[in-house]
Parts: sequence; structure tokens; C-alpha cells
Amino acid sequence: MDVSLTAKNLNFFGVFNATGVGRHTENAFMGACRTRAGDVHVRYVNHDRKSSVRRLIADSRPQTDTTLFFWRQPLELLQQVRGCRVGWLFFESDKVPQVWLQQMDAFDRLWMPSQWGRDVLVAHGLAQAKIRVVESGINERFYFPKPAEHTGFVFLFIGKHEPRKSLEETIAAFVQEFPVSAHPDVQLWVKADHPVFPQRVSQLRKRYAQEPRVRFVSGLFSDEQLSMLYNRADAFVYPTKAEGFGLPCIEALACGLPVITTECSAQTAFLRYVQGLFYPVQFEMRDLQDDDYAYFYSRDYAGQGFGHWAVPKIESIRAGMREIYENAGDWRERARQASQIIHQNFSWDRIGRKAVDTALAG
Repeated sequence: MDVSLTAKNLNFFGVFNATGVGRHTENAFMGACRTRAGDVHVRYVNHDRKSSVRRLIADSRPQTDTTLFFWRQPLELLQQVRGCRVGWLFFESDKVPQVWLQQMDAFDRLWMPSQWGRDVLVAHGLAQAKIRVVESGINERFYFPKPAEHTGFVFLFIGKHEPRKSLEETIAAFVQEFPVSAHPDVQLWVKADHPVFPQRVSQLRKRYAQEPRVRFVSGLFSDEQLSMLYNRADAFVYPTKAEGFGLPCIEALACGLPVITTECSAQTAFLRYVQGLFYPVQFEMRDLQDDDYAYFYSRDYAGQGFGHWAVPKIESIRAGMREIYENAGDWRERARQASQIIHQNFSWDRIGRKAVDTALAG
């Protein structure tokens, strides 16, 4: 069915919380609200509240409503929501299971946060005409350069404690490249959590109890607290294997931190804007073999394999750390330029405007 928005209601169907998708949903909604498009009414529909969902089903109209969904939805729900139904979705692997493809194809439109994501879906047979690229963004009110004084040189890692983020490789690279005997003033700060496996952080603390230069923080942080953490560091290390978008990386860039990362998957959406202004970690594309991925997605993939991801080379992570440590002034200037570019292209006001315009265009 070819449905387009001819008038007025843009519904954000999701939930605001501290997860990556939750933060994306809230910031996109607020950005759209700030566009002040007089002919568009922007509404938040909390998908955890049955009353909100019932109201959307009752109020939506074929010619006046576009509803943005931030997660795949059961077909029976989509069929009850009238108007143009858009899936603004994220995934990390270059292989998408058939059950996900069926759910995605049920939307009238699909928005991917990167050209990489669009290409993956097209390669799986979804129609090019229904897929648009609408990126994620950064909250300019918090993520901007505001360096805080500190002693020594601080590398920072922020990300979920799971193999996909390459935390273990990051710590190994740091310890190998900066032995305490030669670099007592170089530190690695790690903010790592996992909502399903919270014991991982405490286990990691115990493993590195004899290495006080590796400091761990955990827990839910507000945008303001995260911004303060970014701005207390000298460089950001993020050799991720796969990303749905890569919020920690783009936030670090926005804060003016020199960034060491893998140019892969959906991160390419913003890294292509800052070529030469971040340190690219070398990697090899390998079969995605991961206990966490199997734990969450084995049933969906039905034994067909999980696709591929970018496995970083530890020697390249080490080289990036060494390069930025020894040429800190040059990299601070590159990071300053990268921050300006990110703010110009990925503010939530800009992305919110793009979301409204793309919805209106059908």
C-alpha cells in the first residue's frame, strides 16, 4: 500500500529510557518538536502504556497520520495503526534473519540511520524505493568541547560490556602499549555495564585489581554526566566490531576528543564526514561468532549463521593510542575540526527537521 502523509500528525511510537534506542527516540522526538512546523502535530506514544497504544489505534487516520516505530512490531499491531507506518530501525550485522525481514517489510517505509544499513536491506531483497536514510544525532546542549583539568593522560572507553564493543581488546592494547614502569601517568578509564549480565563489570574489576591505572565506572549516567566524563579524557578508544549507529563514538567526536575507532557498519554514517580527523583501526571481516549474539538471537537466525563483523587488530589499537599520545597537540586540533563538523551535520535539531521533512515527503 502506497501511503503518504498529506497533513498533520507525526507519532513517535517508542519509549524514552537510557538505552541507545531510548535516547534516540527521545532526542528525535524533541528535535522534531523544535522544528516548529506549523502544519505538523508531533506526538509521543509510549509503547509500554496500553492506554497510549489504544489511543493511537483509535485516533490514527489514513490521510493524516505517520507513525514512526523504533522497534520491529507484530503484524497485528501494525494493521491496526492507520496512516503511513515507518520503521526507524537499527541492526548491527550484515546478515538480517528472515523473521526480521518479514517484520520490516510490513512497514510502509523504512528509515535506516546509515547508507550501510540501507545497502544491507537492499542486498536482502527489500525494495529500494521504500528505504530512506535518516541518521541519529547528538544533543548539542551537552555534547560539546568543555575540557576539564586532570592529571596525566587519560584514554576513555564507553560502551556495553559485551564482545561486540571490543572492551577486552582495548584493555589488552593499553596494558601492552603503556607498561606502568614506563608510563605511570597514562590511564584508561572504562565505563562499561550490561543490563543482563551485571556481574561482568565486577569480574573485570577483580581481574585488573593490580592495575590501578585502569579505572572502572558503571551505572546509569545522564547526558550531563556522560558529557563531563568525555571532557575529562584526552582520547576516546572505541574499536567496535559492529554498530547500529555508534552513539558513544559520535558523542566523543562532538565533545572534541581525538577518536580511535573502526570505520565499519553504521558508524560510517558520520565517520565519512570526518575523514583524516580520527584514527582508523585496522580490522578483518570475520564470521560473527559471539555467545551474546547467540543468547539473544539464536532463535531468530534459526541456525543460519549471524553474518560478519569487523574484528579489530590489537596492534592497530596500540598504534592509535601511541600516535595520539605522542602527538596530542596535532590530534586536539583535528578533534576540534571534527567536533565542528559533527555539530553542523548531526545536531538533533537538524535530524528532527530531516525526520519531519522525510515524513512529509512520504
